[in-house]
Amino acid sequence: MRRVNMYVDQPSCIELHVRETVRIDRLQPTAADEYVAEQHGALLAPGVTQLQLDQGIYHLRTLDDAQLRVLSGGVQAASMVDDPKNPWPPPPPPPNTDGAAASAVWAAVAGKGYGPCGRVPALRVAYDTAGAP
Repeated sequence: MRRVNMYVDQPSCIELHVRETVRIDRLQPTAADEYVAEQHGALLAPGVTQLQLDQGIYHLRTLDDAQLRVLSGGVQAASMVDDPKNPWPPPPPPPNTDGAAASAVWAAVAGKGYGPCGRVPALRVAYDTAGAP
């Protein structure tokens, strides 16, 4: 299984191509400096889906290859394969309101390793320089 975290630093438009039904969660900070996952929109059917994302941290899991295309906005994606020896890190603390610490905060999540040998689902990320349609 591949886990994907997306940090969105401004309202953004993405296109996600998956081969299975996928749930996207938005990670909401709590008063106890933790996060709660809340489902973002409906489940995504296999195929290509265009999504609007507000600023925040989003998470999805996939058992098969996926493609993420950023059409507009600011999205950073990090992914890894499940591995009990290398557990997924907790999400970073909420970014400050001016966004100055976003890169440093996100580096804590993006630098994790990869999982076991064998067939590993791939994630391809592309950035559309032409903007949203």
